[in-house]
Amino acid sequence: MKKLSLLFLAFFSLSLGINAQQPATRAFIDEEGVIRTETIQTQLPPAARDGLTPMPGFPLTFASNTTYKPMRGLALADLNNDGADEIILCHNEEINVIDGQGNVLWTQALVGGMAQYPAAVGDINKDGILEIVVLTAYGNARGGFNVFDANGNVLFSTVTNNNPLICSPVLADLNNDSELEIIFCGRGKASANISAGIHVWNLQGEEMEGFPFELPSTPAFTPTLADIDNDGSLEIFASTTSALYCISHTGELLYTVESNEAYKYSYQSPLIIDFEGDGNWSLVGACHGDNPNHYVRDARTGEYRTGWPKPVSYWTYSAPTVAKNGDQYAIFMGVSGEGNVFYQYDIDGNVAPGFPLNLTSGVEGFVSVADIDGDGENEIITDFNLMDGNEGYIRAWEMDGTEITEGFPLRPQGLSYMNGANFGDIDGDGMLEIVTLTYVQNFSPDDPVYVTAYALNQPVENLVYGTYKGSNDRMGWIREEEVVVSCNPVTNLMAETGGDVSQVYLHWSEPEPGSTGNLLGYLIQKNGELLQEFLETPEYMDFEVEFFQTYEYVVIAVFDDNCESACAPFSVEVIPDAVPEYSKEAKVYPNPAKDMLQVEGAGLAQVEVFNIMGQSVLRVGENFEAIDISRLQNGIYFVRIKTNDGEKTVKLVIEK
Repeated sequence: MKKLSLLFLAFFSLSLGINAQQPATRAFIDEEGVIRTETIQTQLPPAARDGLTPMPGFPLTFASNTTYKPMRGLALADLNNDGADEIILCHNEEINVIDGQGNVLWTQALVGGMAQYPAAVGDINKDGILEIVVLTAYGNARGGFNVFDANGNVLFSTVTNNNPLICSPVLADLNNDSELEIIFCGRGKASANISAGIHVWNLQGEEMEGFPFELPSTPAFTPTLADIDNDGSLEIFASTTSALYCISHTGELLYTVESNEAYKYSYQSPLIIDFEGDGNWSLVGACHGDNPNHYVRDARTGEYRTGWPKPVSYWTYSAPTVAKNGDQYAIFMGVSGEGNVFYQYDIDGNVAPGFPLNLTSGVEGFVSVADIDGDGENEIITDFNLMDGNEGYIRAWEMDGTEITEGFPLRPQGLSYMNGANFGDIDGDGMLEIVTLTYVQNFSPDDPVYVTAYALNQPVENLVYGTYKGSNDRMGWIREEEVVVSCNPVTNLMAETGGDVSQVYLHWSEPEPGSTGNLLGYLIQKNGELLQEFLETPEYMDFEVEFFQTYEYVVIAVFDDNCESACAPFSVEVIPDAVPEYSKEAKVYPNPAKDMLQVEGAGLAQVEVFNIMGQSVLRVGENFEAIDISRLQNGIYFVRIKTNDGEKTVKLVIEK
């Protein structure tokens, strides 16, 4: 009986194993950059518990190119300054901008061919308005350079004959002129109208002096830029399939690393990061070819860091991601194939516990990092090379390699392969959304591209790394998050006018507590001009006004961390009060005065003296006929006389 039970258990287990193998579509990419698919029998990822569902208005469906599908995701950016990110989709031969409700705000045709890589977005000319740059290619026949403003107007476009532009552009201030240059690689032949190599253009398509930097063979990936020698100028990293180049901001070759055909640099744009915080920058990337590997190099010399490179079993087009795991940096990279396909390393090349992940298919899109469950710890979110039926996968993992099944995997229509999870706030509620870019690859005119959005319900502050190369400028320079200085303005700004002397008395409350330095004092602007350079107290008396005129005041709080915060403009109309006759008869003498001052009038209650900055320097409530002013310096003062029924202000000159 015991043997029968064991036999039955073995048969049952075998049956489960057979049942676990299900048909699925697996994607892979060939050497020409074309995504291919095949049907396989494999074990599928676990089903999600309480899976996230698409937001209203999603998914959206677009036509795709029959051969070339979009890679590396989307761009999410607030184009119209309304507090919500727009979705910028580049695919086929067009660009679409979509809002958080799934409405297509505008569409424009792209010149030069198809967009395979996402746009770069930034304020290129520093006018407060974002620009969008998209590169295109059409086989080896041509490429295109497209620049749009936030409303979809074409700012500049050109076709690059015999020069496909298969990468994302990079936006960076390369010549320190406070505007951004557009850095990209062209694959031109000898007959091309622009040469093969690294180009640096301005917004009008004019090449920067010292460029292009010509490359001897086909450029391989989106350039990466960083200030590796800490001199205030950026260096450029680019490659052909067979060599890595480091170039100065003026187009001068700094060094070359040859691959000797042992491996190839292609499609895996690297990142640059200072792991130890000591100013020594490292280059993190991956290679494919006959000896594929993951590498970390000294960015200043190109030499491998100790412990690197790390050979892998499959070709990889995986773009690396670097993020904190606790207090230490972690490096994430995937490969194609199946088995050990997703790695987490420490900076010395040691594989983290729980890794590599043994999966039934590869991970080759960009990897996002965010606290997706609000537990205060980062999680990692990846694409996946499989599609079950017509639905793909976006998978999520704890840093220890445990798969998250609460809400994940996401199941968008189409393959997520070579893309990933894009994060942003597309509805302006301060909470994160995940936006996926997926597609079907049947080499058919009916192949769709899908854009799907999911509400994550976690604050935007939980996002660490949520797009290709970590930011919309595509620089790939990963720096410690800068401390955001939040300067709070003053509150409760009030103004008092009146009496028989034209005057404005301003007073306010100190700024609310925030992420600021120590409060030093205040500046006062009047009608756009600096009125008072510095005040320590939250009040000011302005006597340089006229009755029945309107003035606009701004109070600026000044902190010791070089932060200044201005309040909203405050308008004051100077209107006199009806002044009692006895108050008008109040007298101040002598004027000019020297050491003593006398004030006469009916019902005197208080006399207060202000300096030219509006600061109270003397206040008395008795003995008005003998006020000692001997300690006051020479200058102009104002004497406010308060009676039981009113007040007036008199100008006083002290001369000794």
